[in-house]
Amino acid sequence: MTTNHRADLISWSARLLAGLTIVAAAGYTASFPVAAASSQQEPPEGTVATTEAPDAEQGIIPEPNSGHQPTEAGDRGGALQIVVFLAIVGGVAVIATLIVRESRRNLARRSPSSP
Repeated sequence: MTTNHRADLISWSARLLAGLTIVAAAGYTASFPVAAASSQQEPPEGTVATTEAPDAEQGIIPEPNSGHQPTEAGDRGGALQIVVFLAIVGGVAVIATLIVRESRRNLARRSPSSP
């Protein structure tokens, strides 16, 4: 009896990927609110927050260095944005490392070994 470990690994990886895709899709669709049963909407209570329109002289695009320092993790240039960037760079590095490692293994298998 011979077992093909590579085929088992691919099969396991495919099942894991399919499961994660299903979980992600379920989470994505569950994040949307369901439409209300009544067709009439009531006005919001209290005050409504609005943002100020930019000055006519300023235009739509703000001038460089005219913003504010990040105060929360989710602000532009905040800690959360930096963490996401580092996670993306790390993920790409891991993928590149795995590709290089697997290609070297395949090249070593194909080339005849010299004594």
